Amino acid sequence: MKESVLRDVLLGVAIGDAYGAGLEFQDRDWIRAHVNFSTFVNQRNDIVPVTDDFGNIVENYKAWDYTDDTEMTIGCVKALISGEVLSVELLLKYWQEEYFGDKKRKGIGRHGHGAMRWLYSGERTIGEIREFQANRPNPGNAPPMRAIPFGFVEPLLIDAYAYINASATHPNPKAVAASILVARATEYLIVKQGAHQGLIPYCAKFIRSVDREFHERLIAIDKLPGSQMLSGQDYESLCGLQPIIKPWFPEGIKGLPSDAMYTALCALYILKHTQNTYEGFREAIRLGGDVDSIASIVTGILAGRYGLDSLPSYMLESVEGRTMLESLGEAWARTYQ
Repeated sequence: MKESVLRDVLLGVAIGDAYGAGLEFQDRDWIRAHVNFSTFVNQRNDIVPVTDDFGNIVENYKAWDYTDDTEMTIGCVKALISGEVLSVELLLKYWQEEYFGDKKRKGIGRHGHGAMRWLYSGERTIGEIREFQANRPNPGNAPPMRAIPFGFVEPLLIDAYAYINASATHPNPKAVAASILVARATEYLIVKQGAHQGLIPYCAKFIRSVDREFHERLIAIDKLPGSQMLSGQDYESLCGLQPIIKPWFPEGIKGLPSDAMYTALCALYILKHTQNTYEGFREAIRLGGDVDSIASIVTGILAGRYGLDSLPSYMLESVEGRTMLESLGEAWARTYQ
């Protein structure tokens, strides 16, 4: 795999994540009325000063910071290039190294973690977190948001690695299927250079035996029109009931909830209908709701297929960690030589 491809994937993940973080949990209609993508828009009014372990006031978010989506994707890449056999223990090791390394550097853990906050704080064990996610009808979207790297492994290993990725924290069929879909979409569009119209049929066959409901919903969204033609009912096919209701989060807005299945459905829908990195990035943000996760996935995959040139230059210039991500992409590429 070319160094430039893997570099662009990582930068695309971070750009989509970081830009989306400023608009995370905003209503779809508000975003469409107020965001023209000419500049960074920070609507994180919920971010308030917090204290570190010593009681000092610190800030764990500023404009263009990436969130847990990129942090955990980095951990997945480091696990893959470590030379060790992939396992849930290996992934947990690298995720924790990323989290606590950032905490040491920034003064507090990176913004965005869901159930993993309980592990990092010591409130719950990893076993308790797995039990919580396994029994949910709507498991969180961490597995698909960090699954892109597994699309570059040997084809016969993709599903197994995606399963390990999900099972490390979310041993739930819908989370497993979502992880597989993002990894297979990566393989299809970047490695195989497949035609966009064939994306969903290709990916769907890999989850048929994992979760029947998920598979049926995926087949159904393949019949939806492009975004300019979507009806309110179509948005409910992609994102669930609108506005979002309990137990889905965030409640009360129109947009994508923090849900593994809906995140993967939306990702594959956008990837099918866009053939330009910037176009896909904008469509992801315009969904509303948990936009950092969906923008991270979509922008990362499309950047690997089409590069970053279509994105406004200020995005690449501003995103956190550019030099580090470029170096990691180089190291990742060397594993394929």
